[in-house]
Amino acid sequence: MTTGRGQANSRDAPRALPDRESTAPEPAAHERALRTLSPAECFDLLEPGGIGRVGFTSADGIMILPVNFAVTRKTIIFRTAPDTLLALYADAQVSFEVDHLDEALHEGWSVLVHGHAHKVTDEREVKHLEDGTYLEPGAGGARDVYVRSPPTRISGRRIQASSASPPARGTEP
Repeated sequence: MTTGRGQANSRDAPRALPDRESTAPEPAAHERALRTLSPAECFDLLEPGGIGRVGFTSADGIMILPVNFAVTRKTIIFRTAPDTLLALYADAQVSFEVDHLDEALHEGWSVLVHGHAHKVTDEREVKHLEDGTYLEPGAGGARDVYVRSPPTRISGRRIQASSASPPARGTEP
């Protein structure tokens, strides 16, 4: 067999044989394991704070809004402006979700917290939160309504390479 570049030889691509299936092994898929996290593991992931999403029911239906948050004494804390939906519906049942995804490794985690949110109105408690959480809202403007949501339930999941998968590059087995 010849190609436009000259004579073919045995090093060229293998020829298909009629009525025979390929016996070449396919590369192994990287296995992923989904693991349930303990409440302690969930709090460990939440402890640094960051950005999460608050879910609540408003007059217009279910709302989910991003917030900067902190954790103090295993309670979710966030700030909002007095004229926002979060402030209007702050004294209610809420769900709070935080996650992290490493797209390159196809690994990540998600934590879901259910609780009853409350506006913090006591001046001493507000001062304590201002001094102790260093919580800075991402949005501009006055965000002087503190909301706390102690968990009534907390759950989480982590997806990661299973132990059967080869170690990540740059790590030792």
